[in-house]
Amino acid sequence: MLKILVATKNKGKLKEIQEILGEIPVKLISLPENAPDVEETGSTYLENALIKAKTYGTKYKLITLADDSGLEIDSLNGLPGVFSSRYLGKDTPFEEKMKNILDLLKDKDNRKARFRCVSVLYNPDEDKFVSFEGVVEGEILKEIRYGNSGFGYDPIFKPNGFDKSFSQLGTEIKNKISHRAKALAQVKDYIENNLLGGDMIEIKVNGKRLPANKYVYSVFEKVILALLSTLKDIPEIKTVEIKIDKSQEQQN
Repeated sequence: MLKILVATKNKGKLKEIQEILGEIPVKLISLPENAPDVEETGSTYLENALIKAKTYGTKYKLITLADDSGLEIDSLNGLPGVFSSRYLGKDTPFEEKMKNILDLLKDKDNRKARFRCVSVLYNPDEDKFVSFEGVVEGEILKEIRYGNSGFGYDPIFKPNGFDKSFSQLGTEIKNKISHRAKALAQVKDYIENNLLGGDMIEIKVNGKRLPANKYVYSVFEKVILALLSTLKDIPEIKTVEIKIDKSQEQQN
């Protein structure tokens, strides 16, 4: 099974990545507890993500997934932006950071903002990387709204089309619409189409793709087909479509 090192010590970020990429057959490895800290000295999200991916990928000799993200507020000229995690100091609690931002915006009519995420996959054997970007537009709330999920600036950000903060929306919704979810969806597609070998099986039930719509490794093909054939005996299920693409070749 393909192993991918996730270059973060942020437990909230790691959990999001594991939940979003959990459908594909790869082994996500977290950083060792004694992994050295990496100073993010880049001036862009891509530069910071690449610094982390290259540092850890080279050290541990594994394909490495890293990202950098930030909150961009129009009325603050894009701040905190690439400095989001270091805003007011790296060790300053996020509650203080959020209160500071709300104070700066108290007389502002324009509260438009966005979360931006850049994800990088780095292969140390080839010294090559690919990058993907995700953005979610929204606005800054007038108060902190904590919920049962999320981290960082999530309690003060309301995505367009919703009346709750990211923290209040819950993991299931956030993992479909967030900036990181959008970037990781592209990462997921890239891994499936470029890093995983074997037959690709796409499954549709009643014309809709299953949440885990691709299963890799032809060794499971007969088992999957046998299980799916039983679905035809369930009255509520009208159609079951199975597409097997044998054009995929083993690449690692």
